[in-house]
Amino acid sequence: MRAIIYIGNGTQLADGNAEFHQFINQMKKKRPEKIQELGFLSMSYPTIEIACEKAIIAGATDLIIVPVFLFSATNIKHEIPEILRSVEAKHPEVTIKMTKTFGFDPEIIALAEQNILQTNIDQDAAVLLVGLGSTHDQEPANRLYSVAQLLESQLHFPVFHSEIKGEPAYSKQLAQLLSSYPKIYIIPYFLFTGAHVVTIDQERMCLQKQYPDAEIVVCESFHYHPLLEQAVLHKIAELVGE
Repeated sequence: MRAIIYIGNGTQLADGNAEFHQFINQMKKKRPEKIQELGFLSMSYPTIEIACEKAIIAGATDLIIVPVFLFSATNIKHEIPEILRSVEAKHPEVTIKMTKTFGFDPEIIALAEQNILQTNIDQDAAVLLVGLGSTHDQEPANRLYSVAQLLESQLHFPVFHSEIKGEPAYSKQLAQLLSSYPKIYIIPYFLFTGAHVVTIDQERMCLQKQYPDAEIVVCESFHYHPLLEQAVLHKIAELVGE
């Protein structure tokens, strides 16, 4: 019997975790599997291990692991696989497969474009994408750069990228843009509300004091949206061969 295990990163903010729960509750209605569980990588409950154990106890023999993450970094490449290896060691009779991330998929690009356009962006403004990034892995930054290039070609506005943890650093990139553009639209390239989105706004407020004549607008992160739902569903269908 096949089961789906949705994985969230987890956050210290209760609202962010609750938002993820709500999103997964909607996702469960779109799939026929009777066993569907949710687990967090860190900072929240239930854990990935607990979600897998619940599914196996319920009779699952095939686990489809669905990381609801935009890009692959240490969490996808190392942390989650390590947890899954421990589950496999305890349950060698169970098959485990994991879907790919979807931050560069057409649905997410369309969602980012929608978030930008609904701000009624001014002609002399610039857009700054902000991702989490990684100090150990350049892939997330490279992927976000590709997103910025694609959006710029589609929207005909200058679109830049930055990272909270990686390079180019968010605060430096924003300060540099403020010296060239009177208005900056910041797009948090995050799925749900979390501590990093709060950090983005805090840094915006600090720089606003240094550039009082500039206008800095922080747009919404993606949140629950039909396009996000479609992106996740496509990854599941791709893995199971539907």
